Amino acid sequence: MKATKFYTLLALLLMAGGMTMQGQIRIDKQQCFGGYDEDLIEGRGIIMEDDFILLAGYTYKPGVGTGLVPEYCSDAYVYSPAWIVKINYDYELIDSWCYDMGVKDILKVENGERKEYYLVGGAFCDICGDTVRNMKVIKINSNGEEIWTSCFGNREGYYWESGGGDLTHDGGVLAFANYFSSGCDISHFYGAVDGWMVAMDSLGNMTWETTLGTQAVDLLSRVDRSDKGGYYVTMYNDPAGSYGNLTPCYDPPMNSNATFIKLDSIGGIEWQECYGCIPGPNKESAILRFIDLEDGYIGIGETTCTDGDLQGAGWHPGYYGAGFPCYDIWLLRLDLDRNVVWSKCYGGSSHEGAARVFPLEDGGFMAFGTTQSIDGDVASAAHLNLSDLNDGIGWVFRTDAHGNLLWERCLGTKDGSTIFKEVVQHNDREYTIVGDVICPRTGSSGDVNCSNCAFTYTPTPQVINRDYWILHITDTVDYTTLQVPERPMPKEEAAVEVYPNPTNNTVCVLLPNEAEATEMELINMSGQVVATKTFSGKGGWMEMGDLPKGIYMLRIRNAEVCLTRKVLRE
Repeated sequence: MKATKFYTLLALLLMAGGMTMQGQIRIDKQQCFGGYDEDLIEGRGIIMEDDFILLAGYTYKPGVGTGLVPEYCSDAYVYSPAWIVKINYDYELIDSWCYDMGVKDILKVENGERKEYYLVGGAFCDICGDTVRNMKVIKINSNGEEIWTSCFGNREGYYWESGGGDLTHDGGVLAFANYFSSGCDISHFYGAVDGWMVAMDSLGNMTWETTLGTQAVDLLSRVDRSDKGGYYVTMYNDPAGSYGNLTPCYDPPMNSNATFIKLDSIGGIEWQECYGCIPGPNKESAILRFIDLEDGYIGIGETTCTDGDLQGAGWHPGYYGAGFPCYDIWLLRLDLDRNVVWSKCYGGSSHEGAARVFPLEDGGFMAFGTTQSIDGDVASAAHLNLSDLNDGIGWVFRTDAHGNLLWERCLGTKDGSTIFKEVVQHNDREYTIVGDVICPRTGSSGDVNCSNCAFTYTPTPQVINRDYWILHITDTVDYTTLQVPERPMPKEEAAVEVYPNPTNNTVCVLLPNEAEATEMELINMSGQVVATKTFSGKGGWMEMGDLPKGIYMLRIRNAEVCLTRKVLRE
């Protein structure tokens, strides 16, 4: 959707000036936690209780008995132990514990007054007599004591770096990962790589399991409990897949795209939607997670595309290596019927990585991620005087209700990287972020100012010293002075009806208002316009004639609307 002239001018003024101001975001407090050796410590999650905070992550190579990492973290475990840090609200260390697993999520158990937590991730487990890397869940109390441990999977183990989880609706936990085969705990496998999830009760016993996939590569990104019951699943699917329990997103097969799935309370598929670009070389799009809104959904992901649902979204051209495109952060706004309301890209000519997005009271959104760019939307990288962002720096930006960028701010160092992994929203203005940082040798650089940076200088360039980084920030923009209009989202495009869908032949369009001339274009998955028609008034139709079965894009344009809807011909 296009903004008004006033709104566009306001956004340009903010981009030209306000976005580079350090006062845009105030860092209220921060701290780092790590060891003094060749650490690669990655923060993954955060739990905020009334009287303490838990930080969760893991370390690939902790220093033995150095810094804040307990000595037994190195000796007791084979690979990348989970490291849970307990701190107070002054960000002072209370205690910390290690566990024999690589943690992906930490979840607070909903069981009244008891403070208990699920650690969800992976470890080398004995499954059917073979010890390979599979899914593992440990339940702990607030003193770090293990209550129970459960492992699930098969003899081949899961796809590298996959996995995570969320709470079930009955107080248990749901874990997921991507697998190459069936067997043992996994009852179904469709081919290549499939997403698999297992639900456990509060005692760690399996209650149900399910596989999502086709005979092609299907990678599960997230499983999140829905406020409306059941679970939302986001996947990265290869359109070549046909056999399985997922509907192929596109035909002919080329590259992968983003799939949004709703499961019922026991893992049954209620519906599936596909989003992204028209398949082609080096064109990819993935939504990492969707969250509920009162009038629809908002999704955050990453993309390299400019067509399909990304047409006009504003991908910033950038390439690396042998001409491979760089990712932008992608926000996708849907209505209650899961139609695209708007689709926007944010970033520069290098890589951006998505973390979280939160709805705001005025209908806008606050997004968090990581950027390696110093151009495009990322004007605020200039305050760090960076020429090379290495692994990237944390990035936060705010949009209006239509996805127009209002301001953005990098939070990082001049000589290292900061990665945002998880964010807690306290209100529209205040957030707590956890991630990891290459801690400055001086203890401070740029936006990083920690009193206990665990860094021992070494001339070896391959040595990586990365610590947890926690910070509380406040958005200090005076929106009253800036006169940001807080108005409801226009409904013209959202109100357009396309039916029946799926259809056998005829597709009808009903507009919210009369129009002198409305153009319809039917586009196949190769990007070719295969049929056109113009009508006047509020409604029109198009015959699909002898066109083959499959998914098409119906583009609808007049003086008030310009949108594209998917149409399935059965």
